[in-house]
Amino acid sequence: MNMDEIDTRLYEELQRDGRISMEDLAAVVGLSRIAVRARVSRLIQSGALRIIGVVHPSTYEIRNFAHLAIGVDGPVSIVGRAIANLDNVPLVSVVAGRFALIAEVRATNMAALRALIRAVAAIEHVVNVETAIYTERIKDLYAPPARIPPTKLDVVDRQILDALELDGRVSYAEIARLTHFSPSAIRKRVNLLVERGVVRISAVASPGLMGLQHMCGFSVRLRGGTESETIAALEAMDAVSYLSLVLGRCDAIGTLMVRSLPDLVLTFDHIRSLRGVTELESWMHLDVIKESYHTPNLS
Repeated sequence: MNMDEIDTRLYEELQRDGRISMEDLAAVVGLSRIAVRARVSRLIQSGALRIIGVVHPSTYEIRNFAHLAIGVDGPVSIVGRAIANLDNVPLVSVVAGRFALIAEVRATNMAALRALIRAVAAIEHVVNVETAIYTERIKDLYAPPARIPPTKLDVVDRQILDALELDGRVSYAEIARLTHFSPSAIRKRVNLLVERGVVRISAVASPGLMGLQHMCGFSVRLRGGTESETIAALEAMDAVSYLSLVLGRCDAIGTLMVRSLPDLVLTFDHIRSLRGVTELESWMHLDVIKESYHTPNLS
C-alpha cells in the first residue's frame, strides 16, 4: 500500500508507544480523532503494521541469541518456511546478498542454541550456515536491549503478557474479562510491566507493504581500539533500527530502515566513512517469511 506523510508519522508515534491514545495521535498529526482512528485501522487491516507487545527475553530466561546467514541450493522460500517452522526462530527472511536466507535463533542456554543451529543446518537444501553469536544488544526498537532485574510474575501477569503479545492495543476491559480483575487493576499492572521493561508495546512494520520503507541488514568489522566510538556512532543513526555486538564472522550486525534507495546509498556511504569500519557487508530483505516476537516454546 502507498503511505503518505501522515501515515508514516502515525507509524513512528506508534513505534514509540503502541498504546498512545487516539487523542494524542490526533494532536501530533493535526487530524480529528475519528480520522486518525480510521487511518490506524486501515494500516493494521492492510497488514502494513502490527501493534504487539514484545516481552523482554530475559523474563523467560532466554539469554542466548544468534544470527544465521544461510546458503541454499534449492527453492529458497520452501527452505525458509521449513526453518520458520522450527521453535525459537523469531525471524526468517529471504535476502539479496552473499546468502539466500538470514535467520535469528534464541534459546535458554548455549547447548540448546547449538542444537537449534544444527537443526537448521540439517534441513534439506541448506548447504552452509555462518553463525554470529550475539553478545550485547545495543539498540532495538522493539525490545529494550538492557537486561532487566529479576521480576516475579504471577498468573495474571502472564495472562496479560499473552494478551499483549497477540494485540498490543487490546483493551483493559477485554483483559479484565479474561483475568476476572477490574480494568483499573489491569491498567495498573500493564503500566508497571512496561515501566519495569518486562514488555514493550510497539508498532512492527511490514516494509514491503509500507511502501515508503526499505529494510536492509548489514555487518561490520571494526578496527581494534575503535569499537566504542564506532558503535556509538552507529547507534546514534536514525536509520539504524537494530544493532548488536557479535562474535563470529563480524563484530556487529544491524538493520537499517530507510524511506528510499537513494537514502540507503547515502546511509552506507556514511557507515563506510566511520573511522573504525574496516569492512561492510549488506543484504536487502526481499521477503520476510517470519517475524514473530511471541514467547517461544521453551520445552
